[in-house]
This record gives sequence, structure tokens and C-alpha cells, in this order.
Amino acid sequence: MIIARRIEQIYSKDEILELYLNTVSFGEDTYGIEMGAHRFFNKPPAELNISEAATLAGLLQATSIYNPYRNPDRSLARRNVVLHQMERYNFITEEDAAESYEQELLVDYNRSTQNEVSAPYFKNQVQRQVRQILKNERDFKEEEYNSIEDGLTIHTTLDSRVQKAAERAVEHRIRELQQILTGELENNPIFGDDDPEIVRVWQNSAQYQQLKNEGYSDQELDDIFHTPVNTRIFTMDGYKDVEISPHDEIRYYITFLNAGFIAMEPQSGNILAWVGGVDYRHFPFDQVLAHKQPGSAFKPILYASALENGRQPCDYQRNMLAEFADYDGWTPQNIDEEYGGRYSLQAALAQSVNTVAVHLAMETGMANIQETASRMGITSPVPQSPSIALGTSNLSLLELTAAYGAFLNEGVPTEPRMVSKIYNSRGELIYDYSESEEPDIDVEQDQDEESSPFLTAAEAPENNEPDQPEEAELVTVSSAEETGIAAKTAATMVKMLEKAVHDGTANPLRAQYGITHAVAGKTGTTQNFTDGWFVGFTPEIVFGARVGGWNNRVRFREFPAYASQTALPIAGHFLNHMDEEETLPKQLAEFHPHQTDTQFSMDCRDHRGDRFRDRVRDFFRGESSDEARIISRDEEDDAEEESRNIFKRIGDKLGISGN
Repeated sequence: MIIARRIEQIYSKDEILELYLNTVSFGEDTYGIEMGAHRFFNKPPAELNISEAATLAGLLQATSIYNPYRNPDRSLARRNVVLHQMERYNFITEEDAAESYEQELLVDYNRSTQNEVSAPYFKNQVQRQVRQILKNERDFKEEEYNSIEDGLTIHTTLDSRVQKAAERAVEHRIRELQQILTGELENNPIFGDDDPEIVRVWQNSAQYQQLKNEGYSDQELDDIFHTPVNTRIFTMDGYKDVEISPHDEIRYYITFLNAGFIAMEPQSGNILAWVGGVDYRHFPFDQVLAHKQPGSAFKPILYASALENGRQPCDYQRNMLAEFADYDGWTPQNIDEEYGGRYSLQAALAQSVNTVAVHLAMETGMANIQETASRMGITSPVPQSPSIALGTSNLSLLELTAAYGAFLNEGVPTEPRMVSKIYNSRGELIYDYSESEEPDIDVEQDQDEESSPFLTAAEAPENNEPDQPEEAELVTVSSAEETGIAAKTAATMVKMLEKAVHDGTANPLRAQYGITHAVAGKTGTTQNFTDGWFVGFTPEIVFGARVGGWNNRVRFREFPAYASQTALPIAGHFLNHMDEEETLPKQLAEFHPHQTDTQFSMDCRDHRGDRFRDRVRDFFRGESSDEARIISRDEEDDAEEESRNIFKRIGDKLGISGN
């Protein structure tokens, strides 16, 4: 009441109404009568007739229910109520009202898709980063700045040429994959009618919450949920006008595949490209920051830890099944279901042999693996379980890609950064990264993917322009206090991951995409083909791609299910597009000498049978049988220590040494 009286002392009734009409929401992220008139009738407010004006006035009571494009019948009824009230209170004549009642509701819907913003996911994070920089720098600045309102000029690390190559690569592959998945779903739908997942998304939507707050009954809500309305849906080929119910619209959107891609310089940490999804307006949840299981893309962290703890690339590890009693009888298997013999560690990584990775993890020790991951910049929790060898930790694409940067950078982890300089409106330099203490990069998701997997056409913003982030606690991506791995470990991992491209799981980069310059990397396919990862690098750039659906049910069953068919092609297209860009430096044919100075011999066979000394060792370790072993935690610890002592004594007597 106090505020209302104060307003009336300053403004007239017409001025108050003008202020209201210039700011009120008409739904669909449309604010003000100017935008509302253009959205639904494609004309300025001054040209609206009485019927059209009454329609917009009626819309304000419930912008979803009375949307004239989506719900024309309800909108027409609401328009007539407004016309009746206008006639009743003598704002229009009886003749004007009668004429307006007779007019059809002719909507000229105009959802502008102009003003597209480049790299919207990146821009969203830049806004957060700038806000944090200004907050941290206030102690020695004479004035405080607002990152949006004060006309700042912000220099970022993004390279538009690299960003364009990344966007084209993601769009190209996701378009192909979505077409294949849509064909599969026509024969074998994932979500049936009124599936609990669809209902949950509906009940979490802004439309449902608005209707619920307005007092609609459960039956009325259910009717709205299943009643087709006019709407415009996003497709990989652009927008399409359809008549569809909210139920079917949700089912349509939650079967979309999505992808994230990130590229950065390993030494400087400059982020060159950031693609957080296929469309910011409808899928604002950033896939670069999403925490998912990376599958075998985590194995290089494991192998780096093994090298740090005394193993060598030409050590041989037995390829045998094992059942882990302390982990519900978990029995990791190889994709080809072939067992026996021994793999060199470099070949086991290149060919992604699961059994070798798990045994290597047990011998290296979970604590050592966790420490190596931390030293390489992994901040997400890494559980103490043998399954981490197969990538069951939840990591973001950003942190895993940055961790791979340590391999190129002589063991020093990559610190991602996106802002280099900031100037104020007077052109004065107020922040220079090169002259400041290196800030950690602060990243945060805007929403929870589980509750907001997408935004419908009615909820999506006008364009790809991110909103100014609200104040919130930020998550820091930074390295451990004691950072890095040994330079020889890093160089060895470059060679081992290069082998994965030459004759391992990442070979399609050579065979299918014709990449001839220096490149290395590792694929990762998670359980049941839920997500596909590829993280790789050339001598000057490290990059990562991930492809997956909203939840574990949205996936391929057979082809193309593996990461070499989903995420790796994005990397292939990206590298090809980079090669086509004439203004970019050409990729080097070989890695720099310091990046491959391993100091280890890597001249060994990939696979060999058992030797006599192998069998002797296995005998005293209780591993002489080719049947799957049953391993418990206590037995593993005791037997491992005892077998080492026994083998050492016998080895000393017989002159047997080595691995």
C-alpha cells in the first residue's frame, strides 16, 4: 500500500499503465506490449485492432493457457470476456463490441530467430568469470564495475575460427546420429504414453507450476497435458510448426541426443572453442560441464599413475577374468570376450583391454590413482573401487580434457582460462591476466539437468543470448596443491596415446577421416552405450568430445553405439575443418621432441603367450588357473604382499628378475 501510494504521487494512471505494459511478460520470454504485438500479430501496438488488443490483454492472466498461438480456443474465449468487460464499463460501444465478437482470431505468429549469438555457452561462463574477476580485484581498484551495465570491453581467449570448426563438427555428427536414433525409435519407442519420466518433466515445467498456482485441478491439468496445441518445435533442420500436446512435445525433446566439445591450448590454458550443446535456447544445460562417467577415456589417468609408480610401457600384464567378491561379484569383461596371454601396457591401453586395466588398477593402488588424478587437475571425487579403471567416476568434459593437457605440457596440468583483458568504458585497462595472479576458472551450471533437460518452444528465450547469471556459489576448476606428473611419464603417455590412434580404438581418425598429422587420444564408451567420449590432442591443442542423451535410456542399442562411432567422429570432423581453414597454422606432422622424450623402451610385441617365469610367478600368487579368479579385498592385500616376498626369495635363488 505504501509503495502504491508513492507511485501514484509521482505518476499518472496512464503513466503507470504505460510502465506496466512496457515490462509485463506475455509469455515465451516476451516482455512488453511492443514485443507481444510483434510476436502474435506481427505489427506494432498502434496498429492493433480492438479484437487483437483484447486478446493480448486477456493473455496476461495466464500466458500459457491463453497463448493465442498454442491455445486459440481458450484465447478466443478469454478475448470475449475482455470485450464484454470493456463494453460493460463503456470503454467501447455496443456496436464495436458486436463487431469484435464476430472477428476471427487471426494470429500472425512471428518468432524471430535473428540475432544469433556465437558461442553462447562460452559467453555464459565468461559473464560469470568477469563477475568473479571484478569481485576479486576490488581491493585495489578505485571503483567497482557492473559487468553488464558499465560498458566494459572484454577480451576473451576464444578463437572464432576454431569455434566455427567445433560448431560445424558437433552439428554435422549430431544431425547424423539423431536421424539414426529417430529411425530406431519409430520401431522401438523408449518412452511410452504417460511414462513416469515424461510426467516428471511436465510437473517440473514452468507451465505446470503456473497452472497449479492458478488453481487448476488435476483433471484440468491432465486435459491440458494431452490436448494438442499449435507450437513451434526445434529440429536439427530448423524450427517446424506443428500441432502437438505438451505430453508429446516433452517426449519429443527428451529423446534428443546432445554433445559437448571443448578445445584449448595445453600450455597457456586458453580456451579456443566451447560448444555446450546443440542449441542454447532449448538445451541450456552445458554438456562441457555435465558430470558423466567417461568410460575408458579415464584409462590414461590410470596408466599414468602406474608409470608414476614404477611400471613401464613394455611390462606385460595377464589378460584374465576376475570376480571381485567385495563388489557384488563384479566381473569386468573385454569387449571381444577374448582372454589369455599377456599384453604390454602400451598395447592394452591402445586396444582398451578392460581386464588388464582393472588388474593394473589393483596393483597400482586406488590411493595412488586418486593422487595422480588430483595432480593432473581432476577435482571431482574418484572413488576407491576397482571399477574406476573403467571410468566410473563422474567427471566433466572440461576437467578431463584439461587433465590430458598435462601429457603435452611435460606433466604440468593445464589451467583453463577464458578472459585475457578487460577495459572500462573509457578505454582504460582494468584487468590483465598476464599481470595478475593466475585466477582459477569458475564454472557453474545454470540449472539441474534432471529437472530441466530442455526448454519447450514456449519456455525458450528469444535467441541464443544468455541471461546475466545470478549471484551464486561457483565451482572452481583448479589443480591440486602439489601439481603435475613426471615429464617422462607425460611423454610416455603421448606415445601410448599416439599408438591408440595408429592401431587402437582411435584408428578411425586415420582410416576414416584421413588425419595424417600428429594426433593422439583415447575413446571411452560407458556401460550400455550410454555415453561416448573422445579426448585427444595434437602438438598444439587438446580437445574433448562427449555424446549422450538426457538419461541412460536415451541411447543406441547396437550401431552406432561405441565412442568410435559417436564422439570420435566429432573430433575427426573438427580436425578436418581446422585443416580447411587457411588462416590457421597447419598441424605439425610430428609431436615436439620434448613431448615424446619417454626415456623408456617402447619396442616390444603387443601380445605374447606365457613364459616359464610367468607361470612360476602365477603359481606362487595362486593365479595359475585360467578360470576367473574370485578376489576379496583382504585376500588381495595379504596374498599380494606374501607373493611378492615368496617370489623375491625364489627369484633371488634362480636369478629371475624383472616383470
